[in-house]
Amino acid sequence: MIIYYCITIIANIVAAIVFYKNINVTVLSVMPLLLIALMIFQALLFKNEKVENGFRTAYGSNLTADEENKMLDSGSSFLLATIPWMIPFILFFPSIVKVLSILVYFVGLVGGLILYRIKNKGKIVNRIDAEEKERQEQEKKEQLGRWK
Repeated sequence: MIIYYCITIIANIVAAIVFYKNINVTVLSVMPLLLIALMIFQALLFKNEKVENGFRTAYGSNLTADEENKMLDSGSSFLLATIPWMIPFILFFPSIVKVLSILVYFVGLVGGLILYRIKNKGKIVNRIDAEEKERQEQEKKEQLGRWK
């Protein structure tokens, strides 16, 4: 991650030097700055928030506490990784395009969570299927116990 940040920061500095005449800092440049602050806050929140076993509702997530913690870590990393992509919105684009930095924020917010689910889809499905099979076997045992 450090190498990624070094490369993106250098790329942003080079872009600012090369395209110095195209720098367009306006009042709406504050919006991407606020979104960066929000992204840092949420990344830290995701990193520090830990889901515990036993605190589930009937309509909650189908993930285990360990899976949810890993998904939040993935979301935190993805949010932090999208921060350098906000810097061009601060420095360059016209005001109307700076508003589109909200889309980058949403990609960063949702991207890590979706990426985790895609990468671990097989494991999650296998676990859910195993739990369902175990539940059905338990129901059969209970049914047999009633008829004895």
